[in-house]
Amino acid sequence: MTRISFARGLPLLALLFACHSARPAQVAPAPSCPAGSQAWVREQLYFGRGLADGGEISDSAWRVFLEAEVLPRFPDGLTLFDASGQWRNHAGMVVREHTWVLLVYHPPVEAAERAVVAVAEAYKRAFAQEAVLRDRDMTCITL
Repeated sequence: MTRISFARGLPLLALLFACHSARPAQVAPAPSCPAGSQAWVREQLYFGRGLADGGEISDSAWRVFLEAEVLPRFPDGLTLFDASGQWRNHAGMVVREHTWVLLVYHPPVEAAERAVVAVAEAYKRAFAQEAVLRDRDMTCITL
């Protein structure tokens, strides 16, 4: 099995995400879940706070974005993390920045897929971002 390092794989993942926007993303087949649990999709979106001019997206601008774009699309629940990281942008430069990570679980349905894509696209538009990293997989949950 070939492994791609995290830093080298981010531009590839960003490109794959950009290419995927027009059609539903494919996830691995549903796992065989134990009795009492269900196969759902676990999504993580990484929102970099850095701006092209060297500034950073403010906490207040992020809260406005959350209220307008994120919370209405995931009324059943979500989790947010503050993080720090780095990635290599399309110009080949390593960018270090503060990041917000959105974690959401949802059933494998088209409406949820559209909601995740809409949030990522809205963030890129609102803050002139080059990419929003999306990590998704199938998992078993128990409610």
